[in-house]
Amino acid sequence: PIVRPRAPADIDKAKIVVDVGGTYEPEKHRYDHHQASFTDTYSKEYAEIKLSSAGLVYKHFGPAVVRSLCGQIEERAAAAILAKTYDTLIRELDALDNGVQVADEPRYRFCTHLGARVGRLNPSWQEPSTPELENTRFQMAMQLAAKELTDVICGYCTGWLPAREIVQEALAKRKEIHPSGEIMKLPRFCPWQEHMFDLEEEEEANRTPLVKYVLFGDSRGGWRVQAAPKARGSFENRKPLPKAWCGVRDQELSDLIKIPGCVFVHANGFIGGHTTEAGAYEMAALALTTE
Repeated sequence: PIVRPRAPADIDKAKIVVDVGGTYEPEKHRYDHHQASFTDTYSKEYAEIKLSSAGLVYKHFGPAVVRSLCGQIEERAAAAILAKTYDTLIRELDALDNGVQVADEPRYRFCTHLGARVGRLNPSWQEPSTPELENTRFQMAMQLAAKELTDVICGYCTGWLPAREIVQEALAKRKEIHPSGEIMKLPRFCPWQEHMFDLEEEEEANRTPLVKYVLFGDSRGGWRVQAAPKARGSFENRKPLPKAWCGVRDQELSDLIKIPGCVFVHANGFIGGHTTEAGAYEMAALALTTE
């Protein structure tokens, strides 16, 4: 059973102790972070955020949890899911528990994150609080947190990872699409921007040269050419589609750039459309050499 003792004698009897006890001894399954001597982080990439009990448990048991939820997947894929889960869900918990703000001057506050939802399970100041009520709410909190962790990891396994593999293969083959290596074609549409940035950061070959345009099929049987953003979440692009094309559509656009079958180019130049894959490729190739 999972219990919430405070007496040292009761804590000493437990097989695994988390967030209490005043010691971090993984070989004895003691995982507390409140002692003044504790300075551990998940890795050198997260030097600004100390581990909370969530991060401590995840650091030691995360690989087993990923294997249990995702089944038999390649070691590299499991490592990617493990790292992604810490970078998103678990790092957030570590930061909140250690008082690390998401930004120096946040414009607004989040009230729907996991910590907030768990916090709302605490009895309010107007409720009579008893050990029985606290333990009942604690059980509810465990179920909520377990579902969140399971949903996140399973989501990465069934959605995020397959998309990453598609983008990884497309990056590796982009010089087969265009000799410059600046045009990437997705064999099927998937979320690609986050993966492109991740993979570029991981290996120099993926960022030499940087992708300028991405080709993919749309839901209506046509094809799109989209400019790659300069940075994550940025509305600026590495090379927008040419200014003269922006806001032009259909036959007028085809006449302008001498490529039949054009559909549109957005007024901001971040995306355009064509009726065929070959036409979208021609648009991207021409845009590389056109301002």
